[in-house]
Amino acid sequence: MAEIKLIAEIADNQIRYIICEQDDKAECKILNKKISDNNAIVRGKVNDFDLASKKIDQDIKALEKESGKNFNNISLIINEPDIFCTNISGFKKLNGSKVEKRDLDYILNEAKSSIVKNQEKNSILHILNSNFILDKNKQDKIPLDLHGDQLGLHMTFISLPTNNLKNIRSLFDINDLTVDRVISKPFAHGINLILKKENLNNSVVINFDKELSNISLYEENSLIFLKTFNFGTNSIYRDINQLCSLKEHEIKRIIREIDLSLINSEKSRYIDEKFFTDSHYKKLSTKHLNEIINSRVNEMINYIFNKNKNLDYINGKIITIFLIFEDENIFESLKRFFIQNFHMDKKKTQIKSSVLNKFSALSGASELIFKGWPKEAIPFNHRKKSLISSFFERFF
Repeated sequence: MAEIKLIAEIADNQIRYIICEQDDKAECKILNKKISDNNAIVRGKVNDFDLASKKIDQDIKALEKESGKNFNNISLIINEPDIFCTNISGFKKLNGSKVEKRDLDYILNEAKSSIVKNQEKNSILHILNSNFILDKNKQDKIPLDLHGDQLGLHMTFISLPTNNLKNIRSLFDINDLTVDRVISKPFAHGINLILKKENLNNSVVINFDKELSNISLYEENSLIFLKTFNFGTNSIYRDINQLCSLKEHEIKRIIREIDLSLINSEKSRYIDEKFFTDSHYKKLSTKHLNEIINSRVNEMINYIFNKNKNLDYINGKIITIFLIFEDENIFESLKRFFIQNFHMDKKKTQIKSSVLNKFSALSGASELIFKGWPKEAIPFNHRKKSLISSFFERFF
């Protein structure tokens, strides 16, 4: 019998839903989609609990009516600046004995205990493994039954402040929905890229949403670092609004119709009066707009990539950078500004840019929920199975 799941993504001023099922051939199929405006959720966080919960109630009832299904559980995708990413390397001496399950149990539990102790106010969302090391030699898979003197396991822990998690859960609890899993949006995006046959070996994925941005670093299709920033591409519109006194819809039209990225710094012209539909006309040069945009984009790229100390050790090895834009207008008209501001060897590194498919994270999450993911050390820790049995479920 096909299993059916309800999954939602908490976005900025929106919640995106899918209803999906896994058929007898273990393929995931999306049955229903819905994008619901929810102004009570700002930058992924609950701003007005009552208003947000009422809108969710309406959404769930509409989805149940449309699909003819009733739901008691829901899985959620979140994207918040407060998310933590911690890398830990754990080791165990073997003294020539062969690797057994209990050796990996020991390393994993020691690492988790350390995270719990040092992040008392956080809840763990994901534990991802990146590398197995036996006697300083990297292994492609768990080196069970091989003999060695020392076993190492490199892990990435993704966590979130527990209070943030409680607020999100409460939104759905009040609507009689149990949140059975919470998934990081950058992680779900990475899974979706891999499903599209993209190679994420020594790659960086940067999502430029309208109000938030995030960066994910991958080695051999394994997520080893992520960070979410409290700014997005809407900051470009705000800068132009403040410095040029233009309305947002006027700014968007100018960006859409004038290729500002090709403006010659020595030869500039003024913006045509036709663009000033609601603002007072003023002499505004294309060069000035170019400088405003480039200044903001440069600052964003510096924070996210160029001056990000977390990337220092792999910067020379990065093969591909994926840039994903939520705002189609920014993608179509300003992507050159973004690409030209990256400081790296462009002969060795490929930059791919695309506009966001609003359901891509949900597609990646459905794959994770139904099939699991080889690089995930354990599923969400609220499962009934023990920590250890869940860990090995991913590999056997």
